Amino acid sequence: MTIDHEAATVPAEQQAREAEITREVLDSFRDCADPRLRQVMRSLVHHLHAFIRDVRLTEDEWSKGIEFLTRTGHITDGRRQEFILLSDVLGASMQTVAVNNQAYGDATEATVFGPFFVEHSPEIAASEDIAFGAAGEPCWVEGTVTDSTGKPVPTARVEVWQADGDGFYLLILVCAPAFTPGVKAISGLL
Repeated sequence: MTIDHEAATVPAEQQAREAEITREVLDSFRDCADPRLRQVMRSLVHHLHAFIRDVRLTEDEWSKGIEFLTRTGHITDGRRQEFILLSDVLGASMQTVAVNNQAYGDATEATVFGPFFVEHSPEIAASEDIAFGAAGEPCWVEGTVTDSTGKPVPTARVEVWQADGDGFYLLILVCAPAFTPGVKAISGLL
């Protein structure tokens, strides 16, 4: 029997079978020793199965999804984490930051570092040039970091990075082979 994916209703017998599959998978986590892992996996299964049933995912679509994830994994290496980019595109990165950093008055909202953040980058003194000779029009940025009451924070560190005149970040220029546009798995989504 084939399923009509355009049909408004799913027969009761089919609904029961689909619900049974979900119950069986949820039950497989019953003996997981880590309570948090059990909670996360059961919720993931619950929502993933609901998504599959909601959109009536075809076997061809499932196969293409697996192929996409496989390509993403093959591109990922020690210098390039394509799954983080996928997480960014799907909004999962920002949503994770949001649920872990409570909104507070007029405070700047928390955000992700982004794919071009370089930890332990050189410290540049105020009014120095961060372009290191890159092409583009100079831009002057200044400001004050304050707490939520408006009081300046004297020990604040400001991390700043910007693309050059050609739209490239320094990391792309240094690691160009790792960022070849023709091999991006995630670009197929956009």
